[in-house]
Amino acid sequence: MVYYGLSLNVGNLVGDVYVNFALGSLVEALAYLLCLLTLDKLGRKKLHAGCLILGGVACLCTIFTTQFADQCKVSIFSLFILFELFA
Repeated sequence: MVYYGLSLNVGNLVGDVYVNFALGSLVEALAYLLCLLTLDKLGRKKLHAGCLILGGVACLCTIFTTQFADQCKVSIFSLFILFELFA
């Protein structure tokens, strides 16, 4: 669900729509390549568990970005890339 929500919401991000779409597509292609390369080395169960843990940590990190948004400038697009990698 998160994947489709982020993919279909690219038009609402700050910046040029075409650049955001191109960067999102690039991140997705790199994620697929990384998955294919690590699948043979780690195995399906370890890779799946690792991705779930990293996705959970990424979700927990969004708490800090909303709490300290005034102190540090965090781009919405960087969060998009983070969730795209681990979704």
